[in-house]
Amino acid sequence: MTPEQDAYIDTRERFNDEAVARDYVAKKNTLATSKNRREMACIGAALEGLAVGSRVLDLPCGTGRLAAMLLKRGFEVVEADYSAPMIDAAKAWYLDHPLDGESASRLRFVRQDVMHTTFDDDAFDAVICNRLLHHYPEPATRRAVLGELARICRDRLIVSYYDSFALSALKFRLRNRLRGVTPTDRIPIATSEFRRDYESCGLRLLRTLPVRYGISPQTYLVLGVG
Repeated sequence: MTPEQDAYIDTRERFNDEAVARDYVAKKNTLATSKNRREMACIGAALEGLAVGSRVLDLPCGTGRLAAMLLKRGFEVVEADYSAPMIDAAKAWYLDHPLDGESASRLRFVRQDVMHTTFDDDAFDAVICNRLLHHYPEPATRRAVLGELARICRDRLIVSYYDSFALSALKFRLRNRLRGVTPTDRIPIATSEFRRDYESCGLRLLRTLPVRYGISPQTYLVLGVG
């Protein structure tokens, strides 16, 4: 198995777990934390100008924490993830926190592999890929994901990654160096390196939305397709 396949398979299987899904519901399906609020604000800003009724894919969706916000904006929403426990937990969350009938009719949950989706070309007006790419240290893996998501997207692709230009990224590097550890997950990468990734897939940068500029490495990019 290649290093690219190692990271992809490891990440896919790590989150395909009932205990992890339960933990995600407890930690992620609430806007009570400042971190969640900042992330939601970035994603909301990335969606500005997208017409009501647009088809939006959230992949990987985890336990569906973005669904309510996307529905409030009037979108047709598909929440997708490889992890069956995540999908089940997301469905259970919305049974316990029911949507109105009109919103519920615009929401669908499906199981999909981010590398090999079953969607048609240009199936969605916007695709959101949140909190995934930092699990892939190899450019080839990130590019495979970006290429597949670009294929099924008509208007804009919204992705997050960990930018190495941040105080916490510096601490991450120093901590691992002092420990003599070579990290294999959640690795910040340089802006220029990630630019090469998305440009190799024919994507162009429309907007950059850092969660906390210079402090947190998590950064959202709005990428134009075509």
